[in-house]
Amino acid sequence: MPNLNQLLQPRSRDQVLAALIAFLQAKGYPPTDWVEGSVQRTLVELQAAGIADLEALRLQIAKSGFLDFAEGDYLDLLGQSAYGLSRKQATFARQKFTLTAQTGFGPYSIQPGQLWVGDAQGLRFNNLSGGTLPLGGTLELEFRAERPGAAYNLPLGSATVMFTPLPGVSVSNTEILEAAIDTETDSAYRARCRLRWGELGFGATRAAYESWALSSDPSITKARVLDNNPRGQGTVDVVIWGEGGLGAGAIAAADAYIQARKPLTANVQVYAASQINIALNATIRLRAGQLAQVQADVAASLAAFQRGLPIGATVYRSALIEALFVGNVLDVALTSPSSDQTLTAVQTANISLTATYLEV
Repeated sequence: MPNLNQLLQPRSRDQVLAALIAFLQAKGYPPTDWVEGSVQRTLVELQAAGIADLEALRLQIAKSGFLDFAEGDYLDLLGQSAYGLSRKQATFARQKFTLTAQTGFGPYSIQPGQLWVGDAQGLRFNNLSGGTLPLGGTLELEFRAERPGAAYNLPLGSATVMFTPLPGVSVSNTEILEAAIDTETDSAYRARCRLRWGELGFGATRAAYESWALSSDPSITKARVLDNNPRGQGTVDVVIWGEGGLGAGAIAAADAYIQARKPLTANVQVYAASQINIALNATIRLRAGQLAQVQADVAASLAAFQRGLPIGATVYRSALIEALFVGNVLDVALTSPSSDQTLTAVQTANISLTATYLEV
């Protein structure tokens, strides 16, 4: 019977073909003399392809029984059946936008779904609510992103483009109502599944609080539990965060979820982390002709690095340089920050890059 290591190492088509040829040679057949495209050789190659595909499927089935190895849809099945958790799906960002009419313009009657606004990169939002924009006045409306995903977590004040023009009217995003998330990665989903074990203990463990926080609202992607009596005997603080910020609704949902499950004797406070901006200034040397790809890869690499930073992390300069060293980058000179950045227990990092790209 094969062991787990053998189950997790399926053979390639070439390896299976070599094994079949060796088997036929041992039986007295001359498979190495068969002409490419001949019936005999084609049948052997077809058999090798089928066996290799079957072994690849066996690999997925074998991995699906273990949290450390399961991937994709197989991990979804394991998470739902063994841990009672479903993967978080990508959500839509919701933000409050303020419409401002210049003197002498208005009133305008705004219907739900009438307006499209957004930023200079073309990320658009559509209004969910309506109202009347008075003459020379302002009107706050709720808008939802055109598509799901964390790319629509626009910084406040950055969305100033009216794709549906209204004469004399400007717009700006002023409040986060719900931050969006991308579909939960396999690694993040596995981490939530492991935290479920902490919920089985009596009272409430640190893992239990973290699990409750991460499961209470889709937009919450990070949690840190301060369980060393931060406000006196019997107190616990649960610090939460989500990429792109957290709306008041997410914080309230997490608080209600945790308060309903905590021990009666525990004094628990749930609140959002404070965001600290870390400004990166770097000169990046790269291969000529690769500027657009490098810029896209750097942005994606830094975003992934930031997502992986826990609340209260130490942000090492070496790790920042490594994140900037994407494909086709030859050298990175990081001028700031000049030292490692240590966050407090209730802080989370927001990394912004100002880069000079030099093609060589």
